[in-house]
Amino acid sequence: MGLTEYWRIARRRWPVIVGVVVLCVVAAGLYLRTLPTTYAASSSMYVSMATGTSVNDSYQGGLAAQQRVRSYLDVATSATLAKRVIDDLSVTMSVGELQGKITAAAPPATTIIFITVTDDNPQLARDLANTVVAQFRRLIGELETIERDAAPAARVEVIDRAEVPTDPTGPQSSRILALGLLAGLALGCLAAFLRDRTDRTLRTSNDLEAVLPVPILGIIDEGRPGAVDEIRRMRTRLLRDGDASTVLVTGLSPDSEPEVALGLAKSFADTGRDVVLIDADTSGGGGTQRFASERNPGLAGVLRGSTPVAEALTGWPETGITVLPLGNIDLRTADLLASERFVDVIAKLRTDFEHIVVQSAPVASAADAIALAPQFEHTIGVVTLGTTTIPQLRGALATFGDSRLTGAVAYSRPGNRLQRLAGRLRK
Repeated sequence: MGLTEYWRIARRRWPVIVGVVVLCVVAAGLYLRTLPTTYAASSSMYVSMATGTSVNDSYQGGLAAQQRVRSYLDVATSATLAKRVIDDLSVTMSVGELQGKITAAAPPATTIIFITVTDDNPQLARDLANTVVAQFRRLIGELETIERDAAPAARVEVIDRAEVPTDPTGPQSSRILALGLLAGLALGCLAAFLRDRTDRTLRTSNDLEAVLPVPILGIIDEGRPGAVDEIRRMRTRLLRDGDASTVLVTGLSPDSEPEVALGLAKSFADTGRDVVLIDADTSGGGGTQRFASERNPGLAGVLRGSTPVAEALTGWPETGITVLPLGNIDLRTADLLASERFVDVIAKLRTDFEHIVVQSAPVASAADAIALAPQFEHTIGVVTLGTTTIPQLRGALATFGDSRLTGAVAYSRPGNRLQRLAGRLRK
């Protein structure tokens, strides 16, 4: 896989990446809330050796002091020194706890020692640091004294005493949040990659072509300039294979896409022919609700025998087609669609219209398309890219029977993923 493919995965799965990043940053923020605010008080000391007055003696003394400093760092953090500090200040903490608060460091090739004490109380941090230094000097004096009443071989002098710190040294909020962000990006990219590799959603026409046993008649990206031309090409293919006087459009995806049937009907009408669009989508997704009223009971009323076909038809001037809306369905409507009454309706309309386009419910929602398909010259299955999975499509094909299909349409809804989701929720 190249960088281009990784970039495409990131574009497809950016909600996964963003979600993981947010979770990691929130987790880092919650972790920060559990950490106490700490202050650090520091003091510096200079180590020197008792030597002669010559230059060579001073040089040798400086080397000896540097060697001793490395050992003094361990003395500064020793349990003995911590015990002396606790006894001196009478603080309520264990030796191990105090040892964890003390750090000692020395720059390379120097005889300077820095002792730092960290605590959540700035005043206590200052007091502890100065007491540690005092007890450290005292302990070094004892260790460096060879004979009683003799001067110690090494001497430790204070350069700077510890002061009360004004700014906290911890927790390091920026660093922890940055680590949370980096961890979120890394885990988010990994999760996006795994999600993409295991996702079986049909996203492109190539994905669809690999699964379909019938040709793709059109690739319609609703709302894009090329959508109208693609519908014209689909019209041309249908007319090339016959007169296309009756066309059934059904969904191989879980949801109806009435725009395909409407676009095809309008495309037929644009050639100057008489076209009727029948909404037989009992799932309610046919999109002709605007034409339904008490005065126009629609196809359901016609099938019940309460309304003649001519009275149920209504014009749609903007598109140049005639519409037979679904109307108010009941428990009998689906059965009447599969009866001779619907056959009679189609036969009556064929005498008045050159093209009949019928929108039926998706195969996954109802069995209407299975019963209607034998009555039509062409049956077109609509597959919504980006939301339909391979198992869903194969299940619909197995239910419907691919031998009844003339072809399929790869359909994409307008807008980005969030807009499509919002539109789906409004339904």
